[in-house]
Amino acid sequence: MIIRSIFFYFAIILLAACHLPVSSKDPAIFTHFRPLRPTDTLHIEIAADTDSVVGGDTIPNALFFTTIPPNLLQEIDYLADSSQALVLGRQYFSLNDGLVAYWVEIRQFWFQHHSLFLYNKRKKTFTNRITLAEWYGGDGGQVLIGSWLFDLDGDGKKDIVRREIQHSMVLEGEEPQEHIEESAAVLLWKNGNFVDAPVQDTAAMIRRFPIRSFW
Repeated sequence: MIIRSIFFYFAIILLAACHLPVSSKDPAIFTHFRPLRPTDTLHIEIAADTDSVVGGDTIPNALFFTTIPPNLLQEIDYLADSSQALVLGRQYFSLNDGLVAYWVEIRQFWFQHHSLFLYNKRKKTFTNRITLAEWYGGDGGQVLIGSWLFDLDGDGKKDIVRREIQHSMVLEGEEPQEHIEESAAVLLWKNGNFVDAPVQDTAAMIRRFPIRSFW
């Protein structure tokens, strides 16, 4: 009778253990980021000196390129050879109870890029990506992007103001002529997504949020 009771007791413990929630560790990539305070404003633009690495924690390429889903990486132009890329973890902040944003910088030769990767805690994977800053192009033209992250609409959540400059040299007659086009975009955090919002006065937005050009 005693042996039967002991067996029954351990059977109950084993059955309960089978129904315990399985714990999973956070991805190792998270250790390469530092927290951003809710009140902080981020101004993200491209450094003129591509050889300098200021701030950030280097993320091993094998870790980064196996943690980020390939479909999100394919959206980044000129990221052809992952073995040649320098990846830096910058900062992170919560967007809501289920989403966390991680700011990543990528450098590869002359190409520079900053992205905001959104991590879904329920799905335990990165599900979205937003370009924050970028510098790419060639002899015929270049594109420069910079951004500000702050609470633009006063709802307590960070929004994005993104600026872009397109620079080109066009042959007109016998002489090349320089062309520069500037634009501004606003992405407001609404209902779990960054949503494009209309810009009422583009010229005023360009003056308010200038980005440094290299030409």
